[in-house]
Parts: sequence; structure tokens; C-alpha cells
Amino acid sequence: MAAPAARRIVGSEVPIPGSDKLRWIDLTIPSSSAAPASPSDPFVLVPPRAASGCHIIPSGDSQYYLSWRIHEEHPNVLEVIELSASKEFPSFGLRLVFQEALCPFAFLCEREGRRQGELVYMLYVLTVSGVALLCHLRSPFSYVSGSVLHQDDIVEFNLQSQAQSAKVTAVTAKPGCIVIGRQDGSICSYSLGKLAPNSPGFSNELRDDAGIGRLWTLVSRTKTVGPVQDIVATVVNERDLLFVLHLDGHLRIWDNHMKLLNYNVHSNDMEGHPSRLWVGEADDDQELISLAILHQNTVVQDCDYVAVYGFNFSAAERFMFSSEPSISTIPLLEGKLVDLKIATDKLWILKEFGSMLYEILQYDTETEKICCYVLQEDAISELLFQSSDNALDDLVWTADSMFSLKEQAFTFISSMFLRRLLQPGVNHCSALRETLLEHKRFLSDSEFQSLTANGLQKEILSIIEQEGSSQTASATAYHWKQFSARYLHKWCWNNKPYGLLLDTKNEVFGLIRKGSFSLFRCLEGVEMLIYGSSDELRNIDDLGMNLLDDISDFELLNEVLRCMGHIHHLLGRSSIAVYYESLISSIISSDEIASHIVKILETGFSPQSSSSLISLLGTDTYVERRQAAHKSQRKFSVEMLLSFQKLQSRSASWSSVFDVIEKFMKCLNTNMSVQEYGSKRVCNVNSVLLVQATSQVAKTMFECAFDLFLFLRYLVGVGGQVSLLQSDVARMKLKLFPMIRDILGQWIVLHFVGISPTSPPTIDDFSCQLSSLQLGKADELSLHRKLGCSDFTLACLLDFPKSPEGDVMSPCFPSPAEVINLVRRFSSLIMCGRNFECVQTFSGYTINLSAVLIRHGQYEAAQNLLGILETYLNNGKVSHTGEDADTACSAYLHLNGFCLLMLAHDEANIILRESKVHDAIRCFFRAASGYEAPKALQNFSMETGFQVSGESRSIPLWRLNYYEWAMQIFEQHSMSEGACQFALAALELVDIIDGLDNGIEAEGLPETTAMIKGRLWANVFKYSLDLKHFRDAYCAIVSNPDDDSKYICLRRFIIVLCDLGETKVLCSGEIPFTDLVEKVEQELFWKAERSDLSSRPNLYKVLYSFEAHRNKWRKAAAYMYRYFVRLNREGNAGGSHQLPHVLQERLHALSAAINALHLVDPSFAWLDSICEADDQISPSKRPRNLLMENLAFGTDSELSKLQFCVDIEILEKEYILTEAQYMLSTLKSIFDFSESQSIESLIDILINEKLYDLAFTIVLKFWKESGMKKQLEHVFSVIAQQCCPNRADNKSRRSLTGSQQVPLLPSSENDAWEINNKSIPVIQQLQGSNHWETLELYLDKYKDLHPRLPVIVAETLLYTDPEIELPLWLVQMFKTNKAGNKISWGMSGKEADPAALFRLYINYGHHAEATNLLVEYLESFASSRPVDLLHRKKMSAAWFPYTAVERVWCQLGDMQRAGHSVDQCDRLRKLLHGALMSHLQQVVVDSDDVLSSVGDGQGMEGQSS
Repeated sequence: MAAPAARRIVGSEVPIPGSDKLRWIDLTIPSSSAAPASPSDPFVLVPPRAASGCHIIPSGDSQYYLSWRIHEEHPNVLEVIELSASKEFPSFGLRLVFQEALCPFAFLCEREGRRQGELVYMLYVLTVSGVALLCHLRSPFSYVSGSVLHQDDIVEFNLQSQAQSAKVTAVTAKPGCIVIGRQDGSICSYSLGKLAPNSPGFSNELRDDAGIGRLWTLVSRTKTVGPVQDIVATVVNERDLLFVLHLDGHLRIWDNHMKLLNYNVHSNDMEGHPSRLWVGEADDDQELISLAILHQNTVVQDCDYVAVYGFNFSAAERFMFSSEPSISTIPLLEGKLVDLKIATDKLWILKEFGSMLYEILQYDTETEKICCYVLQEDAISELLFQSSDNALDDLVWTADSMFSLKEQAFTFISSMFLRRLLQPGVNHCSALRETLLEHKRFLSDSEFQSLTANGLQKEILSIIEQEGSSQTASATAYHWKQFSARYLHKWCWNNKPYGLLLDTKNEVFGLIRKGSFSLFRCLEGVEMLIYGSSDELRNIDDLGMNLLDDISDFELLNEVLRCMGHIHHLLGRSSIAVYYESLISSIISSDEIASHIVKILETGFSPQSSSSLISLLGTDTYVERRQAAHKSQRKFSVEMLLSFQKLQSRSASWSSVFDVIEKFMKCLNTNMSVQEYGSKRVCNVNSVLLVQATSQVAKTMFECAFDLFLFLRYLVGVGGQVSLLQSDVARMKLKLFPMIRDILGQWIVLHFVGISPTSPPTIDDFSCQLSSLQLGKADELSLHRKLGCSDFTLACLLDFPKSPEGDVMSPCFPSPAEVINLVRRFSSLIMCGRNFECVQTFSGYTINLSAVLIRHGQYEAAQNLLGILETYLNNGKVSHTGEDADTACSAYLHLNGFCLLMLAHDEANIILRESKVHDAIRCFFRAASGYEAPKALQNFSMETGFQVSGESRSIPLWRLNYYEWAMQIFEQHSMSEGACQFALAALELVDIIDGLDNGIEAEGLPETTAMIKGRLWANVFKYSLDLKHFRDAYCAIVSNPDDDSKYICLRRFIIVLCDLGETKVLCSGEIPFTDLVEKVEQELFWKAERSDLSSRPNLYKVLYSFEAHRNKWRKAAAYMYRYFVRLNREGNAGGSHQLPHVLQERLHALSAAINALHLVDPSFAWLDSICEADDQISPSKRPRNLLMENLAFGTDSELSKLQFCVDIEILEKEYILTEAQYMLSTLKSIFDFSESQSIESLIDILINEKLYDLAFTIVLKFWKESGMKKQLEHVFSVIAQQCCPNRADNKSRRSLTGSQQVPLLPSSENDAWEINNKSIPVIQQLQGSNHWETLELYLDKYKDLHPRLPVIVAETLLYTDPEIELPLWLVQMFKTNKAGNKISWGMSGKEADPAALFRLYINYGHHAEATNLLVEYLESFASSRPVDLLHRKKMSAAWFPYTAVERVWCQLGDMQRAGHSVDQCDRLRKLLHGALMSHLQQVVVDSDDVLSSVGDGQGMEGQSS
């Protein structure tokens, strides 16, 4: 048994992105056989396991790979996927659902005799109950999910129906035939699909005997063999052969019914029983075929091995195999074999050596060396810091000291993990969804599939935030580690390796997993050095690095690599990851991170605070880790010192070491070269596979370059200890560091474009709209549909190299070695651009690549790349000449500004949007300031749209065009701030150009400077207006030299201010309009006259404020009156009744006009009825006041034709009438007004609605003297009638639409528009709780104005209700004088005196009240005080209505004679008679006294005379 050779890594797995997003078409396979057998006693004894396979079907120049899988947890389901290297990865796969479990076997082939263009596959399977099925499947799979396969496409045969009923232990198939091996050692073949089951020749059994012995019965057999373990069908020299392995060790080769070989594998002392067999393809030239047999040791566990047999054969007429094959063995040591593939000189073994731990071994039969491949599990574990206990713990340990701000740390660490977690090859849909479910994120299939990359990031970030990781950086790293560990476990479970894929013709080697597919690639030369041992340096020429001269160079390089290994071992992967992220995200300076890492190398770990680490790790673990870190640091320092001593001893000086390092750097370079062949963008499985492989190589190369970078930084730090000269240090800083940074930049760019998914097209992207409409070229449509997919990375947008034959890529899958060749060519193609001249530098190819991404709308990715370049440019870390530096800087700033502008356009956050806009403005200005800017930007017209026609233009002219382009692009994306700044900058340049060389430079302008200035100032005005910078907008108007443009801008200025509701800018005096006042007023009035009255703001009110601020009160009043006139004319256009808000607006207009006219000189306090607003100065002659001359003028149509004077009095009358209408509309909104109604009718309506104040106001305003008294009498009469509850309906009363003596002033009805009106409060009425109190209040108020009003009221009451008893307060008004004193000298007074009341009583039959009133005053007269006696005795001192008294006496007599109230009349007559007799006697006495006094007086006169 040969000892296994030392294992080294020779290749790496390359996953095919998108294979985890397959959607399945479920197709049920019906069966007509009996019910399935019991699981405890199956007919087929093949052990159940997960199985897979791949069958290659040629199709013209390309070929299809038909892959199938059977899952262990769903043994009745078989999945079929059709792959083609020259097509995109399929979106759908076929999932066949059988009625019972299948044994782990399937065979797929193309059906013979198919029609041209039709693909039909034949699928052979075997159920555990012994039913063999043949299914005919159409391709492409055009089935409907959930359907049932048609019975005509199914052929089935039950093996238990045969007389030979031994159980099946092995099965295989070939086109048209299925072959089984039984437990009794027999082999049978069935022509399933060729012949009918009952036809002759359908079944054949392979026997040991030959010739006539075949006629013997089974009893004649003397030779027995063990149960069949495995069967393999293959073609050797165009002959179909069967290789059969039996449990007893017999290996038999059959040709139809002829046994060609019977070989016992136990003859060579092989331990363990043979269990599985694999047969490689025959080498017809060497007449050699290789077989592999798995021997399982039943005594000692984990001692299985694989035996490889090489059989020679003769292709003569009698096909013979040698009985003595070559044998080699491969011990598996531990674990169990899952699958094996064998070729002529190599075999590959997939084995499982732990729970979800797998490895793939490659065995070379010639050298007997065993190599291994890097599986994706290992790569992901390393990527997510799960490969060892120390890798992420280093990050947890150092995170707090690296990040000063916890918000900064959380953002940075989360960005780093998310970038790694969601990159193609790592991101797996099923694994990620199951991980989210573990964290209580319940998402349905549709919800999860609808999540974008940003949506996934938010879901994951919310989980980390809930863990409380935002406290410290170490806590954030710790919780990310826990999440990544769970995800890795789910990923491994959903991607368990099922089997190997081998295409010996094209040397393709791959792996079929549970949820994905992948191929393998060889290692790049530098990768072999990294993964290999120091012995690899001896074969460095074989690695393609023919750079070293002699053996001493090899030794020096070996020691340098050893130093890099020490650094890598100390730091792990975390430092590289942090430095990588600092370059991409720009959250933290990469220089700061690099300095911190070098400090760790020099002084070790020094956590700033131990509390957070102790809380995470525990005290014991913390102390243990700290001691281990200190020990590792000391060991590292010693090892580095020893290595430096070896380097010094093996070289004459450090310059020799640097020479070797410089040569090694050339190996790390991307080897940029101009492509000899063309390139083209494609999108298929091969292209995404190449992108994935390129990102893997870029990652490894970046890590290697970073280790070398740290080695050089560390060497500079310890230079004094290792005798490093100043010249050596200068060489490192001036040459080696720029070179290594260029290399780091190259590989980080390649890796970034390889793993970063594309951004989806924006909603307003025209190309995207074409895609949704299915317009345009097919490849463009496919491209836009893929944008935004997580597996469609930025590199997929780039061109792929063509082969010398002219094909973009091979139509078949590439071999492992071919993958690496393609990676080199693709990397070189990415680095070589055709748009930028300085492409051979880091800045050159970065700018070129960014331009390509911008062309495809990937602005965020391009901005990230330019951010990496900015880091290098700002620190002067790239080496090129000053001219090239200026060219690169201008190009970088131009593209970066464009990216920022486009990103700001789609940014929802206002703060971030403004920040990006400001950065874009800064970039564009800086780009234009470079002297090489015209040269640098001439090749980016396709990306940004900037192009300048003409040659040899001067710098100022070029900058003018550039500023105008920037202005236009900012305007195009509605970013007025940037557009305004560039418009102002262009204006400044125009002045400079006009002043250069006496204006000679201005001759190159396409227009005159005045025209350009006019256009630019108009743009400045527009942008300032958009920004609501109204003062700046007005300044732009004033500065505009073009008068036409100026007035257009002014009109626009007014329109926009009105639309925005910012008219206070016009009226507040904030802007000094100076010479433009008249223009502003004209524009406002023109717009007001042509605007709807419902528009807001109301331009008439704006004009009022505008004029009021300038103290032009007469014009202000004129505009408000004009507003009132329009309201009268247009207010009722929508209906016949007035709306309250229209009337309210009319009140506002009239009130404003009245107030304004009160501020005018009385001689000019009047308005022209036509339109006073058109007058610029006060007229010298006042028109006739037709309204005053003829109050009863015609209708509104007649009035509109006349010109008359409108003064304050007319406005006040209009105000009163309008107020009345408004108050009525608030109470009775459905009441209609018409022009034919009179003011009297309006007063009646107001009284009926209890609006007494308004009614009296109208009376006092519209009537004077007798007319006013008459109207007052009418008003009180109506009010008095309302106080009579028993008034007769047939009494004559005024109607609401009564007499039409004085028509109303012209008014109009309402419109139906909606206005947010402010209601006028209803005037507080001077009324009590009932009509009597109201009547008393108003009568007391207005009786002095018209003394006869009490008489009118009393008469109205008595007339309305003859039985009414007059209220006491009304009677008291008759009994008192104006001063409020009671009338005691008779019954005479003014109009409302006791005599008038006495007569009213008599007239309306109130004889008792009349008698009592008379008696009261007669007695009062008789009982005068002594001091009043002299006054009573004067001539005519008192008067009584004797005539009325006589009427009372007569009426009482008539009533008594008529028999009405005889007793009462008799009593009243007696009372009246007694009172009159007493009064007359008193009068006689007083008369005598007067006469005597007169006589006495005459006597005295005579005596005196």
C-alpha cells in the first residue's frame, strides 16, 4: 500500500451565482403499479442516500449539462436542471414528484430519432418497490407547475412480475436499456423504451455458461457468485460493456452475453469488502482503462480505502482484458466517501469527515500525489471570520481601540459584514431566509423574494440592533460573529455536496450541491506560493514567474514570504478586512487603519477598555486571551528579528532584498497589456463564472499585497534595529510604497466590481421604460431586467475577452486551467481602457472603469471607485507626472461630481441630498479649474453629456461652455442651487472674456455678450425663483440688460409669487421696485382682471396692500371698489341666490374702500364708477353724482353703461345693504333676492328675521325728515303687530313683497365657488327675551327722534287686537313728558300725551280704561299741592279733552240703552259724572278766584292812580 503524498492545494471552488434562486416546476409522475412495498422490507436494497449526477448532451457547437438531484429527506422527488455554458443560468428547473421513493439512481440521455430542433430526454429511474420507469421529457421544460405528466410519456415495468424474484442490489442504465443486479448475483437487462414488456428479447439475463450450456437448467450451475454490489455501463472502443462488482470480490466485464473478464479484487490481499465501482473513460491509444473500487473495512473504523486498477485491453476481433492490472491504493484515513470521479491519469474523491465537513482530494496515478481543493464552505467560513477561534476574536479585541465613535464603529463593522454576507457565492436565499426565521423575522416566499438588496440589509441590521450591539465596537463585532455563525450553519446545510461533475472531454470538473452548482479552477501562480510550502519556490518557473535570477534570489524571496506569513498569522483576516472596508466605504481613513495595524505589529494588542471585553468573553477568557496575545506578540517579534537577520546575512545589502521584492511586485501586478483580440459584453453561465473566479483571485492577491505592504511598513518602523540606511528608507517611501499601493488599488477595484451587485434602474430611467415596453435590442432588454439582481455584479456589465477564433467565450464549460487563463485576460481587459489616455496608471484605469459604470447607470458604484482614487490622490500615493496628475484629477472630479449629482437626484433624505449637491458643485468647479481639464474631459461625452465643438479653444471659452453645461444638467435634475451658482460663474466669465485683449477673445463667442448675459441673467432669475430667493430673483431682473427679457421675467416673477402665495414680498416693501413700480402695478391689475374671483391670493387685495404701502389710498380704494363691482357682476353666475361668502367678500371690499377714502383729502375722496384704477393721477373734474340726483336708477346693466361718481356716502349705503343681505343669508340661506325688490320689502324681511338694528340703520341712512318718520312708523307698526298673539289674519298687513316705492341699490346674486371665508359676527340685537321687551327697548330708543311713535304703537296694538290691554310701560310713555316726569297739569302734552291715549281708548272701545284715565287726571288736577295752587288758577293752566269726554258719555249712554253691559256702563257714567262735577266745581271756584284777583288788582291800580 503506497503512502499518501503530502497534500497541497491545487485549486478552488467557483460557485455559479444564481443557482440558489431556481424556481421549480412541479410535475407529478403517475403510476399504474400496485401500492408501494413496506419500508421495512423494500424490494430494492440499494442504501438510501442523497444522490446526483450530470449527463452531457452535445448540441451543435455547444453542449447541455443535464443535472439531477435526489434529496435524502425527499426520496420521491427528483430535480432536473438543464445547463448550458453559452446561455444564462435557467430560472426554472423541473421537479418530478413520484408516487413512492426512488433508489439513489437516475439516468438521462437524449432520445434517438428526434426531429430537428426538438429536444426530448429519456429519464430512467427505479422505485424502491422495483418499478422501473422511463419518462420522456421535453426541453426546454415547458410544463405548468402542478400538472401531471401525460401517460403516453411514461413507460413502466414492475421487476417483481418476473419469475426471477431476487431483490435488486444494484442498478444502472444506458440508452434504451436498464440493467439491474440482484442479491443472488444475477444480472438482467430490460429494453425499456425499445421493446414492449411482453415481446421477445425485452429481458435478457447474463449467465456464466456459454454455448450449448445455455440450454441447461439452472440446476446445472456449479458456480456461484456473491450479490451484485455495483454495475457500471460504459463504451470502450465503440463497444457497450458492463462492469459488475460482486460482494465476494469478483469483478466481471460483460459484452452483451459474453463475459470478457472475471477478476477477483481480493487476490491482492485487499482488506474490506468492495462496495462501489467507478469506471473511467478508456484510452484507445494506450488501450488502457482505469477503474476505482471502494473497499470498506468492517473491522477497523475509518480505515476505508480506494483501489485504482489499470486494465490493458486488446481492441482486436476478440476483445480481451489483461488479468494482471496495475494497482494503487488511496487511504481515506477518516470519514466516508461520498462520490468519486476517475479519468485516465487522475481521480477525484469527495468525502465527508465530520458533520457537514467535506473535502475533495485529487489523486495523480502517475506521481501518486494527493492534492486538495478549497471548498466554498472554507472560503465562506474564512470570509465571515469563522474559520478559527482567533480571527474574529482579534477584531473583537481591537475594535474598541480602532473606532473612537460607537456610531462610526457600528456603521463600519455592519457595512463590512453585509458586504461579505450578500456577495455572490456567499449569499444563499434559503440559508438567509432560515437565519432570519431563527431571529423571528417571519417573511413569506413572496415577501422575501420581493426584498431588494437594501431591504435585506435593513432586515439584517434590525436584528443586530436588537441584540444591543450599538453599545461598543467589540459588542457589534461579537453579535455579527454570532449571526454569521448561524448563517454559515444554514448555508452548509442547504449546500451539502451531493456529487462530483466531470467532463473528461473538456477537462471540466465541478460539484453538485444540494442548493447550488459550482466548478473548480486552478490556482494563480502567486496563490500557489501562498497556499504551498517553501518547496514551491524551487519550481517557480513552473508557476509562470520567470523573474528571479539565481538561487540567492529564491532564498531572499522565501524569507520575505516567511515574514509575510508571520504577519498574516498574527493578525488573521480581520485587519485585512478592516483595511479593505476603509478603502471602499470611506467612513474611516485608511491611513488611520493602517497605522493602527502597524502599531499592533510593533506593540501588540492594547484594548482601551477591558470592561466590554470581560462582559462579552468572561473574565477567565479575557485573561487567557490577553496572555495569549502577549505571547503571540513576543513570538512574532523574535521570529521577525530572526528573519531580518537571515535577510541581512544572505544579501549584500538591503537594496538586494528590495530588488527581489520589486520583482515579486511584478508578479502581484495585474500584468496589464493591450488586447490583441476584441471584446464583447455577454451574459451567460461562463461569464458569471469568470467574474466569480476573478473576484476570488483578486481577493487573494489583495491579501498578499497587503501583507507585503505591512511588511514594508513594519520594516521602516524597526529600521534602526536592522541597520536600514536612509537611502533604503527613501527608496521604500518613494518607489516601493507607491508601487504596492498601486497593486492594492488594482486588486481592490477588480474585487469590488466582481462582488458588488448592480443597482436597479431608476424610475425615470428611459432605458428602463423601454425595457418594460419590450422595445429595443434583446441584449439591452435582458441587461436592464437583470440590473438590481444580487448575483448580477458590476463586472457583468463589462466586456469579456474574445478568443483567437473570434468567440467571446467557449460554448462549453472551461477547464480549471482555462479558468485561470480567462481570469488573466479578463483582468487585463478591465485594466485597459480606450477612453482615457493615462490608462496605464492606477488612476487611469480607475477613471476608465468608473466611466463604464456611469454609462450603465451605476453611479453609486462608480462613486465608490472614485472614492478609492480620491484617497490615493489626496495623499499623493500614486506616482505619475504633474501633467498626468492634473489630467487624472480633473477627470476624477468631473466624473465624481456627475455621480454625486445623479445620486442626489434619487436621494430621499433631504440632508443627504443637499450634502451631495454641494459636493457635486464643488467637484465641478474644481474640475474646471485644472489646466488639463479640456484634454481630460473630451472623452467622456457619452457618459456625462459634456462636449465642446471646435478645436484650440481658449481656457476661458472652454470654462464658459463647461459652466453652461453644468448649469443645464443641474437644471435638468431640478437642482436650482447648483444651476444658479454655475450661471453666476458663467456671467463672471463672460465679463472676463469681454475684457481680455480689448474684447478680441469675445470674438470666439457664438453670440454677443449682451445676448449671453441676458440669457444667463434670465436663468439666474429662474433658479433664484425656484429656490424662493426672491430678492436674488429681483436683482437678476434688474441686472438683465435685455429689456424684453427683463419684462418677461418681471411678469413671471409676479405670477410665481401669486401662485406661491408669497405676495407679501410685493407689498411689504422688502423689494425696492424703483422704476418698475408702474410695470408691477400694471401686471398685477392685468392679472387680477383676467383671474377668477375665487383664485388665491386675491390680486385685488394684493393691489390694495401694494398701494396702501405706498400711501396711495385713493388707488387702493379704487381697486377694492373694482373688486366689489366684479363681485356684483360675477358673484351670482352659478345660481339665483346669494352665498354668504360672496356677500362677505363684498363687505370686505366695501369696508376697505371706505376706510381708504377716509384717508384721502375730502376733495378727492370719490371714485370713478368705470375704473379708477386706470387713472394714474387724480382727475381734476369730478363727474356728476347720478346716484344722488336720481336714487331710483335702473338695473345693473343700465348702470354699467353710465359713468358716475362714487363717494363715501354711496359706499356706506352699499355696505349697509350688503350687510343686510349677508345677515339674511346666514339665517335663511335659501332666500332669493331680486333687483325688483324695494328697500321697504327688505326692511320687512329684516324685521321678520328679527334683525331690527339693520332695519333701523337702513331707515336712518336712506330717509330723511318726514320720509324717515314715515318709515319708522311703519317699522314700529310691524314690530307691534308681532306682539299681538291674537291678531286676526284678515287684518291688513304689509306683505314681504309689498309696495315698490324705492328699489334697492344694484346688487347681484351669489356664485358657487368655495372660499375659506371668515364669517362676520351677527350684530348683537337690542332685544329682550320676547317681543314686548324688544318693542319697549327700541321705542324708548327712537321716541325722541319721532315723538308720535308711542301713539303709532298703541294704535297698532289696539287695531290689531281690540281686546288687548296696553302694557304699563307704553301707558307710562303717554303719561310722562320728555324729561321723564309725569304729566300732572291736565292731559295735554306733545304728540304722545294722556289725551292721545284717552282718545285711542275711546276710538277702540276701551271705555273703562278711558274713564279711569280721565278720572285719574281729574283727581290729580284737583289734589294739587298748596304750592301749585297759584299755578292752577292761572289762565289755561290745564286742558282736558272735553269733546272726547262728551264722546265717552254719549257712547256709554248708547251702550246702556242698547242693553250692553248696563251695570258697567251705569257705574262708569256715575264715576264719570261725579268726577266731572267735582272738576267743574273746582274750575268755577278757580275762575272766581281769578276774577276776584283780577278785580282786586284793578281796584288797587285805581287807588294808586
